[in-house]
Amino acid sequence: MRIETICTGDELLTGLTSDTNSRSFQSELLDRTGLTVRRSVVVGDDRDDIIEALNAAAERCDVVLVSGGLGPTTDDLTAECAAKAAGVPLVESAEAYAHLVDRFRQRGMTLTDNNRRQAQVPQGSEVVLNAEGTAPMFVQRRGTCVFFYVPGVPREYRHLVGAHVVPRIAAMAKNTDVRKLALLKVINFPESHLDAAIRPLIPQHPSVTFGYRTRPPENHLKVLAVGSTDDEARRALDAAVAAALPLLGERLFARDDETMAGAVLRLLREKKQYLALAESCTGGLMASLLTAESGASASFYGAAVTYLEEAKTRWAQVPEGLLGQFGAVSTECAEAMASGVRTSTGATWGLSTTGWAGPTGGDAQNPVGTVYVGLAGPGVSRVEKHRFHGDRERVKSFAAYTALDLLRRTLEGATS
Repeated sequence: MRIETICTGDELLTGLTSDTNSRSFQSELLDRTGLTVRRSVVVGDDRDDIIEALNAAAERCDVVLVSGGLGPTTDDLTAECAAKAAGVPLVESAEAYAHLVDRFRQRGMTLTDNNRRQAQVPQGSEVVLNAEGTAPMFVQRRGTCVFFYVPGVPREYRHLVGAHVVPRIAAMAKNTDVRKLALLKVINFPESHLDAAIRPLIPQHPSVTFGYRTRPPENHLKVLAVGSTDDEARRALDAAVAAALPLLGERLFARDDETMAGAVLRLLREKKQYLALAESCTGGLMASLLTAESGASASFYGAAVTYLEEAKTRWAQVPEGLLGQFGAVSTECAEAMASGVRTSTGATWGLSTTGWAGPTGGDAQNPVGTVYVGLAGPGVSRVEKHRFHGDRERVKSFAAYTALDLLRRTLEGATS
């Protein structure tokens, strides 16, 4: 099955907006069906270019997901172009119009003529109402190719793709080979090193494809098995994963949908333990990652962002004399922060970060990018010194993940 995406909008070509939608679709499609997108095309708000892209895709594809250009303004051209490319008129969908009327009424707003345009779809299309917005999704068949048209607003896009597009593609693919996917997530394992470690497995598992995805500071190993039956694909996948696990070792922190923060919280819940944070250079990023997970309160006590030295003393119980002697960016300070926040909260574990995120600061001993990570817990007092490269956001992200990973490895009993 050949699947492609077409994203419309001048803002995507000028760089004002990044195309996060296609990546979201590609990931969800692969995770839920094992299918992959063959090509992704970005087209500006130009009628001729949009029509040309639609006609070219119709000739070679089984499925095309088209996003953007379904809004109420004059530069929203996708429905009009879809109709012209198929040689049919635009017609108003009574169902879509009723949805618009009801949505505007509920919000106490006036439905204007340009908003009413969003109820227009190519004649013969199937309309799917959009629970997250005004513009409907519509489905158009051209020969053997099925087009799914969805709004480009990320919230609406993800809802419609997840609830309607991917399930329909999965149903269309039922007569093809069965695909099973596992996603193995690692940290502190560069992509080139990961590839070198996994490469010897390729000839041993001919029905499996090994792929790689970099989402710093994580790297992901995609293991995709193909079989004629569900059982055959599952057995091939299990064998390949079993062969890969020893090569990944303790650098494997999660599988499939689980995140680093989710893995840490799961381990804490299993042990009925709590975590408290004292964050300096990460500025609350660890707390943000943890609280993004549902149910975090079952094992996350809270966090203190101890940016100033005074805050480190008042909230994390770091002695003033220690700061004066060793400085805020030091092994001693990271250790004291972790121990202090653990003592002041009564949590099982205290975890800290302190360092230079840049671009200013640093010195010869601790240049920009230096981060100390401290951990205090039952019978445990550890500090790691790291040097991260990149801009401020990258240093903060790597520091937050590295700190959480230190706790994860400790909870799992790893010692290195």
